[in-house]
Parts: sequence; C-alpha cells; structure tokens
Amino acid sequence: MEILSGAVAAVSVATSVTAMILNPITPVFVAGALSSVIGPYAYYQQTKLTDIIALKETHEAVKREVDRLQSENARLNETVGELSDTIDRLEDVEQALDVITQTQGQSVAAFAEQVKENRNILGQMQKNLRANVLQNLLQVVIRSDQDDNMQIEEDEI
Repeated sequence: MEILSGAVAAVSVATSVTAMILNPITPVFVAGALSSVIGPYAYYQQTKLTDIIALKETHEAVKREVDRLQSENARLNETVGELSDTIDRLEDVEQALDVITQTQGQSVAAFAEQVKENRNILGQMQKNLRANVLQNLLQVVIRSDQDDNMQIEEDEI
C-alpha cells in the first residue's frame, strides 16, 4: 500500500508540473502547486500509518511474551515453594531423629553420622533446586529463540 501511495504521489507531481509547463496561467499554477504538495503529503501519511501498524504488531508480540514469562515465573515460584516445603519436612525429620536418638540412648557418634547424612541430603536437594531453577531459566531463554539458530536477536527479546 505504501508503494502504491508513493507511485500516486509521483504521478500527481509529474502531471501537475506538466500542466504548469503546457498551460502557464495562474489557476493552473495554483492547482499544480496544491497537487504537488498534497501528493507527497498523502504518501507521508501512508508511511506513518504503516509505522503505526508495525508498532501495534510489535506491541502484541511483546505482550504475548510478557504473558508467557509471567506464567513461567508463577510455575517457577510454585516449584520453589514445593522444594522449600520438602526442605522444611526434612528438617522436621532431622529433629525427630534427634529426639529418637536421645530417647533410645544411641551413641552420639551414630547420631552425628545421621545428622551429617541428613545435611548432605539437604545440600543435594538445594543443589537440585538451583539446577532446576537454572534449567527453567535456560528453557525460557531457549524458547525465546524463535528461529532456532541458538542466538537471541533483538526481535526475539
């Protein structure tokens, strides 16, 4: 549509100039001057409309990406909450084991070994949590690569 508008503007200017050359009287000069101005102005307006349409499309694409990222963020927050609950339950188990050890009279060395194992398990779970969060973040970034060339260009952000 923009090309057609440019062609019409060029034809308008050309016919106006031709008319002014072939018939050099005042009304023709006034009409030719107005046509020479209106044609390019109409082309300018068409380019602005094209720019507005492109901006609307970009806005919609960004809005869709924001919505997708918000849902990913909610899912990640839910996963973090679940893992935090699991860690809390493991800490409760650790405390229960402390009580059981004290009541059964087991040796302090065996109890310390159990606590050490529980700490190792808790550390592994925290590492798994970090790995899961990193994996989810990488997954979001990779999904943003729309043309699958493993590079994030400006139009994919």
